[in-house]
Amino acid sequence: MAETGSAAGRDGVAALCAGVAAPERRYARLAQVRQLTLARPGGSLGQLDTLVQRVAAIRRTSAPGPLTAAVSVLAGDHGVAVHGTSRFRHGLTGGVLRLIDAGRAPVSILAARLPARVETADLGLAEPVGDQRYKIGPGTGDISVEDAMTPDQTVAAVLAGARYAAERLAGVELVAVGEIGVGNTTAASALAARLLGRPAADVTGLGSGVPDDTVRQKAALVDRALARCAGRPDDPLTVLAALGGYEIAGNVGVILTAAARRQVVLIDGAITAVAALLAVRLCPAAAGYLIAAHESTEPSHRHVLAALGQPPLLRLEMRLGMASGAAMAVGLLNGALAVADATATAASAGLTEHR
Repeated sequence: MAETGSAAGRDGVAALCAGVAAPERRYARLAQVRQLTLARPGGSLGQLDTLVQRVAAIRRTSAPGPLTAAVSVLAGDHGVAVHGTSRFRHGLTGGVLRLIDAGRAPVSILAARLPARVETADLGLAEPVGDQRYKIGPGTGDISVEDAMTPDQTVAAVLAGARYAAERLAGVELVAVGEIGVGNTTAASALAARLLGRPAADVTGLGSGVPDDTVRQKAALVDRALARCAGRPDDPLTVLAALGGYEIAGNVGVILTAAARRQVVLIDGAITAVAALLAVRLCPAAAGYLIAAHESTEPSHRHVLAALGQPPLLRLEMRLGMASGAAMAVGLLNGALAVADATATAASAGLTEHR
């Protein structure tokens, strides 16, 4: 498998990458200078001041202010779940998607308080649920014995995610990227192990909250998947086809499209972090648009965030998925942006430093 996907499909992915320009650092410097004129000590918000500067570079303005936001959740089922490595049986992801669409899931409740709209799509559920315009297939293959997706399905899923982002996530300044999929922590662990060159035991965790013996079973399945495709090329699309998932591939397309639109990309947990790493391997300029919402309890998450150079905004020991951590972080980010934008200047308040 030297190349993944048809020539037209590969050209489509290349076009997504070509549309991403790096953030403009001069706006970060302008934001830093502006912060020094405000009625508070320079740098007094610590890491949040740095975060404001990063957003300024993404949005190409020295004072971006609070951002309008959408929360995105892509769904897909994973064949490896037939081995019982999740608390939930294979094929139950659709029930979670129905809860989100009904406004009754944790992410729906969090988003309503921001406020932010929640967008969802079924890219690869075993049983169709909700929006089918971006559907590629009814669940992946069992990665311990076969590829997750064909080359053409992989590219199609990336492009479907890009189309979804263009059609459903336009008109906002921030996209909180999430996913759901029974079995997808096993796939994400396999992807992280292959992309980072780490052993399965280092990147395999509790997922949905399984016991230790199941974690060991997951690691063994990851080892089998890695051994099965050991001789494959390391290019991101080939690795994604062998070990990934439809919702993971779709989020690669979401991230690249959001970056091309100069939207801030707030990534959620371990699975979206792996999608972000794949996107950055395809398009290094996309890294400048990423902000890590939190660090979950999944062991792979810490390693992938380190590879991305992304310190998490929050460490809350969350492992809920469905963009819940990203939704939680939107308020923190917008709070920092509001303070940076609306604080009076020191001159207008008559404040001068003691010299």
